[in-house]
Amino acid sequence: MSIIKLLSKKLDRIIFTTPSHNQKAVFSQEYTSFYKQDYSEIDGFDNLQNPVNSILMAQGKVSDILKTKQTFFVVQGATTAILAAMKALIKPSERVLVARNCHKTVFSGLILTGGVVDWFMPETDEKWGIYTKIDPKKLESTLELNQYKVFIMTSPTYEGVNSDINEISKVCKKHNVYLIVDEAHGALYNFSDKLPKTAIEQGADVSVNSLHKTAGALNQTAVLNISNTINNVDVTVFQAALNLFQTTSPSYPLLSNIEACFNFLNSKDGKKEIDNLILEIEKTKSELKRFGVEFYDDENHDSTKILLRKNGISGFDLSDSLFNEFNIEDEMTNQNSCLFLSGIGTTRQKLDKLKQALKKIQTNPSFEFENIDFQPYPIVKLQPVETFNRNFIYVNKNNSLLKISNKMILPYPPGIGLLYPGEAIQKWHLTYLNNDVEVIA
Repeated sequence: MSIIKLLSKKLDRIIFTTPSHNQKAVFSQEYTSFYKQDYSEIDGFDNLQNPVNSILMAQGKVSDILKTKQTFFVVQGATTAILAAMKALIKPSERVLVARNCHKTVFSGLILTGGVVDWFMPETDEKWGIYTKIDPKKLESTLELNQYKVFIMTSPTYEGVNSDINEISKVCKKHNVYLIVDEAHGALYNFSDKLPKTAIEQGADVSVNSLHKTAGALNQTAVLNISNTINNVDVTVFQAALNLFQTTSPSYPLLSNIEACFNFLNSKDGKKEIDNLILEIEKTKSELKRFGVEFYDDENHDSTKILLRKNGISGFDLSDSLFNEFNIEDEMTNQNSCLFLSGIGTTRQKLDKLKQALKKIQTNPSFEFENIDFQPYPIVKLQPVETFNRNFIYVNKNNSLLKISNKMILPYPPGIGLLYPGEAIQKWHLTYLNNDVEVIA
């Protein structure tokens, strides 16, 4: 029986178990429907840490849809899925290569696994101020110099840039390196020919999808995908790793929401919804180009990530004008561009409001964009695992150069680190530091 059907059944018993609310909203009446489905692992229900019934069946169905060896449901976000993937594959002191545009979760995973990290710098686009693709040739050169257990990368990027996972996978397999792809923003890729192919389809060993970002599901819903072609790994180790991080009291409403999300995406209506969204976005772009709005567009780019800039105005000023004058909030902004995320739930009316606002915003013809300078290659003085719970002192920013940071410096979103604990503070970082800087003593 599916999770959805299980929760829709009326129980003919009196339960004295957790949760204590007895499936009734004693307070916060607006959440009544959520309360009705909020059970613990009572008799006849399944256990996320050892699924044998409805959860196992639902995971199996999604695995068939995604063409994986196994797909695990995660109710604590892509963060937990990434941590579990790392814990399953990385042992203490094993070397790990990580693309620098990773989410901060990967740094946490390095602390928890004791992996020894080297950083790999992706390509950049100074005009748009974003990280772009992983160059397979540069990756091969790096893998020829050092022996790594795992390579961790992000594709698509926050802005929808997709790397050639097919070529990257070949390079990794040639050098016996496991490939983990943070594909959090690519949850729709299985369901439209107008979107890039999935990381699993292209040969990744492990991928992670976040369902709330584009797929219309609730916050904290995600899946961890294991490839059919992964070598020398028993998939049960991923369940064991998930059990280390995932709650023993999982939300059944969230679990059923994951199942319902994939039921919809894989349906005729779901696929039509995605294709219609892409069509509406293309129409919006086509019209706005006549009003001085430029859109990021690259081969294999995810069109649901609307990265734009308008001639005559900086990204920051454009973002402020949209918010203050039109009550429109973007996802992320830099000096040159603004990012607008879309997905299941993004309506034509919503896109029309953005379009009309962008047409009306005043610009300065004399304004010129400047290329954005990216962070230097990090100088790692202490490995992530060595930085946790270290003694620290505060120093004045002017005296912090080349001292070892004890803090993360990162914009959020997207949670990509500019400076991590254990790394030397370089001149480039000083712009982003407060006057008092926390450094390892």
